Amino acid sequence: MKLFVCNRSTDLSATQSVIDELLIESKNFIAVQQEIEHSENWKTLVENKMNESDFVLFIVGENTFESEQIIWEYAKAKDLNKRIIGYKLPTATEESILFCQGFQVFDNVKNCFEFLTKVFDDDRKLKFEQYKIMVSSTEKVTDSRLKVNNLFLTVSSTIISIGFVLGKTFGFTIPVVIGMLVLTALALLISYSWEKLINSYALLNQGKFRVIDKIEKQLRTNMFEDEWKILTQEIKYKPNSETEKNIVKYFRVFVIILGILEIVYLGYLIFPHLPQCGC
Repeated sequence: MKLFVCNRSTDLSATQSVIDELLIESKNFIAVQQEIEHSENWKTLVENKMNESDFVLFIVGENTFESEQIIWEYAKAKDLNKRIIGYKLPTATEESILFCQGFQVFDNVKNCFEFLTKVFDDDRKLKFEQYKIMVSSTEKVTDSRLKVNNLFLTVSSTIISIGFVLGKTFGFTIPVVIGMLVLTALALLISYSWEKLINSYALLNQGKFRVIDKIEKQLRTNMFEDEWKILTQEIKYKPNSETEKNIVKYFRVFVIILGILEIVYLGYLIFPHLPQCGC
């Protein structure tokens, strides 16, 4: 469990006492993070440490929230959707306590640690359920993508087949070849929609895996990240979306060649009907 502690420099000694008591009570189960030095990039350092932490603890003393730094840290913790708690020092003023109405404030280390432990365990259970839901949703997206690929391949192949059936049934006359050419052009247009949908599914899965990666880091595990490194760096795996797009491109080349042949044959049929030069 990681805890980021925010306090005013005037409460530094009292804050250290609270931290020491928390470490003793938790038997060093808590990892405490602070940013005491006021460097030029202190905001970046604070944000990075808050991101790594499970809780943000504000040590509430005299006029704590009159500090611009503390107010910024409070706003950043809310922006990062972090669980915020407070610890009330004996010097805490009524104004400081009133500022803490949005989160729980403790004045006892034991109660504070019990609360942290319960919320931490509940949050991990919730995150694990969210993790399972996200993994399941990526599998559903993959299944949907396979069905869509089969559908587009079937539709495109059927359109081209209908063209050949028309030619075989009614003969390769000019009207029939024009109809075949229209069907081929339709198959070509469908291939672009097919590729666009593959890209959409790839981006959708990419977004889902980013969320999964974020939850994994919060759960202190990196299974998908490790798997992806092995696949890309050791096995040289290529994403399914690239393979699918290559299939669409090969199919499109086939359709274009077919269309060119139909145009050439149509020209062959039309040529005898053109006025001949008697020169």
